[in-house]
Amino acid sequence: MSAEGGLPESPFVLPPLHLPAVPGAAAVDSYAASFWLLTMAIIVGVALVVRITVAVSPGRVQNLVEWLVETVEGMAVNVVGEAAQRFMPFFAALFFFILVSNLMGLVPGFMSPTASYHTNFAMAILVALVSQYAGIRTHGLIGYLRHIGEPPPCPFLIRWLLMSWMWPLLHVLEQLIRPISLTMRLFGNIYAKEIILLILALVTMVFLRGDAGFVRWLSVVPFALRVFIILLGTLVSIVQATVFTMLTMVFIALSMEGHEEGEEHSGA
Repeated sequence: MSAEGGLPESPFVLPPLHLPAVPGAAAVDSYAASFWLLTMAIIVGVALVVRITVAVSPGRVQNLVEWLVETVEGMAVNVVGEAAQRFMPFFAALFFFILVSNLMGLVPGFMSPTASYHTNFAMAILVALVSQYAGIRTHGLIGYLRHIGEPPPCPFLIRWLLMSWMWPLLHVLEQLIRPISLTMRLFGNIYAKEIILLILALVTMVFLRGDAGFVRWLSVVPFALRVFIILLGTLVSIVQATVFTMLTMVFIALSMEGHEEGEEHSGA
């Protein structure tokens, strides 16, 4: 039996959150939603601790959070440019939510909300909407529509016979593929980590329940592999949070720039 978002059923420390039925969708008991709320509670709790310690005595938690924020801000300035500060709260919230969600699944009995493609697709849709907002705010509605439909500089014949109708189609297709790409990239990496950890835990339990002493000693192998996967999963969790946030910055930057800037960006 499988839970929502593709993750197998597993004994979690939190009960599933019951989501009532809405038009077009049935009611569902969602573990991902329960751990999504826990993730938000952790982020808000850490933020309050950092805010309190700023006025008292800065500690390691504050230094870590400040370093992460400065890292995200540095990436945003390099990718988005002068408009980075406008979207910095969105970038920081996205990065910290994905990072905490990814790392949460490394704790026994906990689930990564990002191991459910429902969570990832919701974030990807939000990224797509913010990207369109950034483009419309920069160019204006008419200018943004013209930016979508106007092909880049190219020979006259190719422009009117081919690019005049193909360019808008390619642009719309690109906008539709971006959320799917963001969703599946994050889902595939975090889902694989969750499945491997679950399998190793089950194999360890099977060996420990074996009748022969030799079989019980074999439980050391999957247990050691589980420790290795946890260390590797920590690295993957950090990398995937960074990649998702970086791609979000790139998409917003591309929405705000024109053809000339896009060519300079591609050349660089």
